[in-house]
Amino acid sequence: MARKSKGFGKISQPQRADKIQQKRLKKLHRKIQTGLFSDKFAGIAMNKGEVKMSEVLEAFVEPYLDLVPSMSQRQQLLDLAVIAWNLAFMPENELPSTLDYLLQDISKDDDPFFYKEIRSVINDLITRKKEVFAEHKRYIVACELQDAGKEFHLSVISTLLNPFVANLAD
Repeated sequence: MARKSKGFGKISQPQRADKIQQKRLKKLHRKIQTGLFSDKFAGIAMNKGEVKMSEVLEAFVEPYLDLVPSMSQRQQLLDLAVIAWNLAFMPENELPSTLDYLLQDISKDDDPFFYKEIRSVINDLITRKKEVFAEHKRYIVACELQDAGKEFHLSVISTLLNPFVANLAD
């Protein structure tokens, strides 16, 4: 039997990174398919050639990154950013009551100052989305932050269309 050369099974660094990225995206995709929004976002696809929403989300939170050095704090920031991003698509008259509903659990357990601060950050992010990222119409369904050694790696799943607009057509 012929022996394989030492380099036979090796994958180049960019190929390995691409495979890792694909695994992360598939994991997130499975999480969405079986999660809370599985019925609403059944048409989610991993689309190639579109702008990477992970890059858009990173740019969206960039002004806040210096305030959150740890991975857990960054994940919390990203979670707030996703909420704000998606709320920015809502009609203006529905936004306050929806935000109150989403934040009601926070107001029960934490002090009112914390609640006001979270609300303020979300409102600032909504304004930033509308003013700086208005051309991006995709809804962010999930994001996952992973420690990649000296850096963090962000994976994002988004819809192909804004579901609020898509629902109007139904």
